[in-house]
Amino acid sequence: MKAVTVAVLLLLVLEPGRVPLFEPDEGRYGEIPREMLASGDFVTPRLNGVLYFEKPPLHYWAVAASMALLGPTELATRLPVRAASAGMVLLAFCFARRRWGDAVGWLAALITASSALVVALARINLIDPTLSVALAGAAFSFVSFAEAEASADARRSRWALYGLHLSCAAAVMLKGLIGIVLPGGAVLVWAVLAGRLRLVPRLFSPGPLALFLLLTVPWHVAMARRHPDFLDFYFVNEHFRRFASSEHRRAGPPYYYVGVLVLGFLPWSAFLVRLGHVWPGWRRAGWRERGAEGFLIVYALLVMLFFSASRSKLIPYVLPVWPAIAVLLALAITRAADRGAAFRWERVFTGLLMGILFAGGLGVALGSGILADLGIGALPIAVMLAGFALGFLTLLAWPRRERLAERIAAAWMVFLAGALAALPGITRVITPWPLVKAALAEMRPGDVLLQFGHFVEVMPFYAQRPTPICDLGWSELDFGRAHAHQAGLFPSREEFATLWRGDRRVFVVTYRTRLVTWSPRELGLGQPRVLARSDNAKLYLLSNR
Repeated sequence: MKAVTVAVLLLLVLEPGRVPLFEPDEGRYGEIPREMLASGDFVTPRLNGVLYFEKPPLHYWAVAASMALLGPTELATRLPVRAASAGMVLLAFCFARRRWGDAVGWLAALITASSALVVALARINLIDPTLSVALAGAAFSFVSFAEAEASADARRSRWALYGLHLSCAAAVMLKGLIGIVLPGGAVLVWAVLAGRLRLVPRLFSPGPLALFLLLTVPWHVAMARRHPDFLDFYFVNEHFRRFASSEHRRAGPPYYYVGVLVLGFLPWSAFLVRLGHVWPGWRRAGWRERGAEGFLIVYALLVMLFFSASRSKLIPYVLPVWPAIAVLLALAITRAADRGAAFRWERVFTGLLMGILFAGGLGVALGSGILADLGIGALPIAVMLAGFALGFLTLLAWPRRERLAERIAAAWMVFLAGALAALPGITRVITPWPLVKAALAEMRPGDVLLQFGHFVEVMPFYAQRPTPICDLGWSELDFGRAHAHQAGLFPSREEFATLWRGDRRVFVVTYRTRLVTWSPRELGLGQPRVLARSDNAKLYLLSNR
C-alpha cells in the first residue's frame, strides 16, 4: 500500500505541462498576489487595480511568495494549493497512524490523496484546499489536546493547544470567521455529547490565545485604519449577508453536499456505508471513550450542515471535511476487515462503476468528435480507459478481499494519469486561452488592452497589468469600482469610442452579444478586426486595426 499511496501522492502534485488558468477563480487568485508584488502593498488586496475586500490575505501572501520565487507562471500560482493538498494527506496519515497504527494511517493517506474532489481541486488555485488543511490541523489538534488532558500529559496538551490556535489563526486569515466558527462549534457540541465541558475554558490559555490574536488582529486593524468602510463590507456583507442571501446565484437544495460527498469520494464512495463501524453509540460513555472518532464525526457533520444551511453553495466549500472523513473511513474499513468483512457489495459496485465508465468512455471516444474538438490525443484516452478496464476486471474477476484497496487505487491511478495527460489540451479549449494566446502574440508596448461589458479575470494576470473595463454591469468589482481613484479604469462609452478611433492600437475582450456595440446604431465604430474567439464562440478578442 505504501508504494501505491506515494505514487498517487505524486500524481496529486504533478503539473503535466502548461495548463492555462481557469476562469474566473484562478485569474482572481493569481492577479491579486501579482498586484501585491507589483505595488509592494501586501496589506490591501486589489483586483484589476481596485479594492477587493472579499477574503483575508493569507492565501494571497502564499501565492505572492511562490511567484516571487518562480515568476508569474501558472505553476507558481498553484504551488501553495498543491502543497496544501499534500498537507491534507500528510495530516490524515500522521493523525491516523499515531492512534490506530500503520494500516489505518496509510489507508487514510491513500483515500485522501486519491479522492476525486481532492485531486480535482488540487489542480486549481482556490483558497479551499489551504483552508481545508488549516481546519484539519485545528480538528486534529483539538483531539490531541483532549486526549492529552485525559491522560494528564501537560506537555503534549500545551503543544496541541498551540497547534489548535495556530491552525484557527491560519483559517481566519484564509477565509474569515469560519476559521473559529466551525472548529469552535464542533468543540462545543462534542464537549456536550461527551460530558467534557470543563475542557472548553482551558482552550483560552493565555499563551496560545496570545498567538492567535498576534496572527489575526494586526491585519484587520491595519485595514480598518486605512479603509473606514472595510469592517462593514468584510464582516457584514461577506460573512453574514453572503451566508443568508442567494444574490450570488449559488443556491442549491439542502441535500446538495450529500451528492458532492458521494461523487467526491470516488473511487471510495461505496465504502461510505461502513462508517457505522466508527459510530460511538448513543451513550455518553461511548463518546467519552472514543473521543477521536466522536469529535471527527461531529466536526464533519457540523461543516456539512453549516454549508447546507447557507443560501450560497459551491462544491469546494465542503472540502474541509475530507481529511476527517478519510480518517474515519480508513478506520471503519480496517475494523470491518478485522471482523471478517468480505466487502462483496463494495467490490461489485466499484467494479461495475468502472465497467460502465469504460463502456461509456469507449463509446464517446469512438462515436463522436468531441474528444478531437477538445484536443485530446489517443494516448491519454487509452490510458484512462485502461484504468477503468483494469478496475472492472480485477474487482469482478478476482473475488477476494486481499489487497482490495491497492487494486482500487491502482486502477484509479491509471485513470488519473490519463486524465492528467489530457488536461493541458482540454484547458486550452475550455478556458479563455485562445484569446490570451492571440493577445500575447499581437500586443506591443504602447498598445491598449480593455474589456467591454464583462470582466474576464485571467486577462490582467496574463497581460501583467489591470485592464480597463467599459460598460460593466453587476460585478464582484462593484465595491472597488465605487472606491476607484485611478482614472481610466472604468471608461464611459464615449471615452471608449474616442480611444478606439484614436492613434493607438486597441485590443478589446468582449462577449458575442456585445458586438452590436460596434454597429452604426450604437457607437458606430466600424467593423473590428477579430483576432480570436473562445471555443464556445462567446468571447471575442478584437482590435481597431
